[in-house]
Amino acid sequence: MFNVPTILATAAPRPFISIPPTHVDFDFPKSSFKRNLLKGMDNGINMSISELTDRFNQLVNDVEILCYRIRQSELPIWIPLSEEEHARGISEKEKACQYFQDFWYQDGQDGRETKSCFGLIAVEGHILELALAINEQKEAFKQQIKALQKDHKESWLDLRGQLGRSHPKLREQLRYSGLSRLHIKQTWRHIPVIERTPVRVGFNWYQSGRSIQKITVKHAQEALLKMDTTSDHIQTQLNQLNQFAEHEPLAKVQLLAPTMRANLFYEDASGPLRQAMNVSLPILFKASDDGALPAHNDPTLEAPTERQRKVRSDRKIEEEPFLPSIRVHRYIK
Repeated sequence: MFNVPTILATAAPRPFISIPPTHVDFDFPKSSFKRNLLKGMDNGINMSISELTDRFNQLVNDVEILCYRIRQSELPIWIPLSEEEHARGISEKEKACQYFQDFWYQDGQDGRETKSCFGLIAVEGHILELALAINEQKEAFKQQIKALQKDHKESWLDLRGQLGRSHPKLREQLRYSGLSRLHIKQTWRHIPVIERTPVRVGFNWYQSGRSIQKITVKHAQEALLKMDTTSDHIQTQLNQLNQFAEHEPLAKVQLLAPTMRANLFYEDASGPLRQAMNVSLPILFKASDDGALPAHNDPTLEAPTERQRKVRSDRKIEEEPFLPSIRVHRYIK
C-alpha cells in the first residue's frame, strides 16, 4: 500500500509557496463554535470533526506536493488556454495546478456549478502513485462529510465555514480573490489517473444529459403558487394546469451541466483497447517511452450552446416545457 507520510517526509521544499507542505495546520478560532464543541458535544462528534479537519489538511498538503512535482517534471503536457490566460502569461502547468488545488467557491459562483478543466499530463510512476493516494483520501473525506451531514448537520455547517477560511496563504498564492466557502464537490472529486499509456485520446462535450422527476399536478400547483402569482405568465400556467386531472403525470426536467468526455485508445494488451470517462480535471497518464503525448483533438474550451444530438423518435416527454417557470413537461400520449 502506498504510504503518504513517506512522500511527505521525502518531498523537496517548495519554492512557489511560503508554507511548508508538512506544517499546514487548521486551528479553530476562539469562537462560540469551539466553545460549543468543547462543552456540549460528545466525544464522538469531537473525534469526527478532528479527523475531518486533519484529513482536509493532509489532502491540501498532498495536492500541493503533487503540483510541485508536476511543475518540476520535464515530461510533456497539454492544457488548452484561453486568450485571456495567454495574455496573463499563465502556463499550462500553472493552470492545471490551479484546478487541482481549487477547493473553494468564488463569490457569485452558482452553488451547482463545478469548475472544470481538461487536458493531458504525462507523469512518472511516483506521481501516479501519489495521485492515486490522493484519490483515496478524497473518497474517505467524502464519506466522513456525508456521515457528519447526516448525523450532525449544524456542526457540519459550522465546520464548513471554518474549513473554507483555512489555508489563506495557499489561496493567496493561487491569486484568487473573493473566496468564501469550501466547495465540497470540487474538493472530493477524483483526479483522472491512467496507469497505462494511451496512443490516442478524443475529447468531446456531452450535453444531452438531463434529470427527469415525475411529479403530480398538485405538486406543480404548489410550486407555481410559491412564485409571484400576480404575474400574468404565472396565472396563465396555473390556468393551463387547472385543465388537467389530479392524477395526470407530469415530468420536471433539469438539464445537466455539460460534461467533457474522454475516449482513450490503447495498443498494449494489458487491458481493454478502449476506455471512456467523464473528466473535470486534466488526465494524468503513464508517460510513453519516447516521451510523446498521445494524439488528441483540440475541442473548444466551452461547451457548444446549441443542441448537437438529434431528438430521439421514441422520446416519451414533449420537447418544449408545458410550465416553463418550473421546467415541467407533459408526457407524450
